[in-house]
Amino acid sequence: MYKSIFYGSFITVCIIFATAFYILKKTFTKDLMSVFFTLEKRYLLLALLSMFFYHTFDNIRLFVLSRAMGLKYSFFYGYVISLINTFGATITPAHVGGEFISIYTLMRKGGKLHKVMSVITMKTITGMVFFILALPITLYALFKNPSQAKDLFELVAIVLILTGTIYILLRVFFRKNSSNGKLINKIKSLFKRYAVTMKIFLRDKKIHILVATISSILLYVCFTLVGVFLVKAFNTKADSLSVFFNQLFLVYALFISPTPGGSGVGELGALSVFSPFLEPFLVGVFAILWRFLSQYLSAILGGILLSILLLIDAKKLKSYL
Repeated sequence: MYKSIFYGSFITVCIIFATAFYILKKTFTKDLMSVFFTLEKRYLLLALLSMFFYHTFDNIRLFVLSRAMGLKYSFFYGYVISLINTFGATITPAHVGGEFISIYTLMRKGGKLHKVMSVITMKTITGMVFFILALPITLYALFKNPSQAKDLFELVAIVLILTGTIYILLRVFFRKNSSNGKLINKIKSLFKRYAVTMKIFLRDKKIHILVATISSILLYVCFTLVGVFLVKAFNTKADSLSVFFNQLFLVYALFISPTPGGSGVGELGALSVFSPFLEPFLVGVFAILWRFLSQYLSAILGGILLSILLLIDAKKLKSYL
């Protein structure tokens, strides 16, 4: 686990710095630093506040689903889970690490594996609702901006090709035939309990699922508002609705990216998405700042919190031995 976290973090940092260097080299000017002193501070504050509400709705979603399965923890601990999930998502392709690391953060509070798996599954399903609802709006926005659509489709095409290539390489590299009968039986037993739990979840916990779905929609709205408020900080005359809708396709690209946390894809995609609302020399530094506020700041805090939890649990384990 520790090696995976280290390697994922190292690869992410390398991609971030390489992308940032490329963007700054392409867009940096001598007058750029003076722009930061003229930014509208209230919109910067609103961008940060939007990220806080993003984590709040993420917290509510998992909190409600966990309570539905009898998993209890404090609401404050839910913020810790949300930040740690962001860290996990940032250092893994297609954000999958955010889901897997939730298993650790919930099981350390006494959750049974099959129940935790059902909670994470419902979290993923409710999160997909936003992408389903936003799809028609996203396609319409791209239809209105064909040049931007071309740039983003090219980016997504590259992303999909990379995803397929990496998937094939991993399948070839990790292809192994397991002969451990006991392990197979344990896995079968786990998935039987998981299937029963999911059936109960879907049949008896509809109110919890509804609340989690609403929270999922609101958290992605808050995520998109980070870009809206940040653009307004640079350009107060920008149309907020246009900025909001322009980002939607980039959100899809981020969540299917084979790079850890969409690193590189997010920054380069932002150049195209936000360029209609900013001066050309501002787009590069804006893209980096947007990614820092909307992803990397939370990931850094989450990494610190995860390290603290691992140290605490390691000490507890050592005291038992």
